[in-house]
Amino acid sequence: MDFVDWSNSEAKTFIYIAICLCTPSVVLYIAEIVTVIRHQKYHNSFNALFVIRAITDLLYLLDMFYSYRLPYILGGVLFPLYSLLPNWMLALATFLGGYTFEANNLATIFILLNRLSAIAIPLKHEKLWQKFLPSITFIVYASPIITRWPAFKMDAQLLILDANSTSFTLSEAGEAPYNMHFLILNAILSVIFMTLCVLINIGTLVAYKRHVKKRALNKENGTDEIERKLLVYSVATFFGHALVSCLFISVLTTTLIHMPKVTTALLAFSPVVLDICTVVLSSWLLLWASGTFRQQLINDFGIMRYSSSISAG
Repeated sequence: MDFVDWSNSEAKTFIYIAICLCTPSVVLYIAEIVTVIRHQKYHNSFNALFVIRAITDLLYLLDMFYSYRLPYILGGVLFPLYSLLPNWMLALATFLGGYTFEANNLATIFILLNRLSAIAIPLKHEKLWQKFLPSITFIVYASPIITRWPAFKMDAQLLILDANSTSFTLSEAGEAPYNMHFLILNAILSVIFMTLCVLINIGTLVAYKRHVKKRALNKENGTDEIERKLLVYSVATFFGHALVSCLFISVLTTTLIHMPKVTTALLAFSPVVLDICTVVLSSWLLLWASGTFRQQLINDFGIMRYSSSISAG
């Protein structure tokens, strides 16, 4: 058995690994969102963009459980229920998969632009972003609908993955023209996304070097440290999303050159790759990036509750 065959045979194992990775990360993600919303001091443009992207990440996870993970591990139980669903609910899986991919990429681009402006124009940065945040929110959440709504026109079906298994997935019947259309669209958007982000990162690094030189003799190192960590956070999460884009490009490439076993192996790995590169990376890195936010999170969800339980006892 070669590596590709082994990967295909362990698809269910990868799903369980992904669930173990994403479960604590989802809890942390939700706690971070609540913390940002509850405390006025965190109502800034960066945290607003963080929440915008976090919502798309969580929506992506819901779609993955609905369309692939639960049907794969609980196929025997869920198949009769899914068989009763109308076509639009089955097609919803394809729509949400593409929608969250685009929205997430857009949010990542805006986060990188936010870090660029924080370094390049620090005095005007926050006021400028607060002015355009409503428009940015609309762009992130509304624009993917334009390219993804045709998914509801597809002839969706429940596809049994193995004759000896009850596992199934949500797919398109026949020659799957819409699936192929979205595969190509994902690859094109991935190339555009990575190109734009690389250019923004280059601009940010140039601006950061100039910023460091100007403040070489300044004693206000605390602010610089926070900005540096948020910059590292933004770039690191970009690389995570870039890896997701590379996965989509690889799936399209192996599909076009007729390597179905390799395509299936890539899809088998995808739950772990997607979860680490989106939910896991984005949620846990924020704890490292901001010490004050980390302490606030501990106060809100850890120490305060522990103290309350002791008092009650």
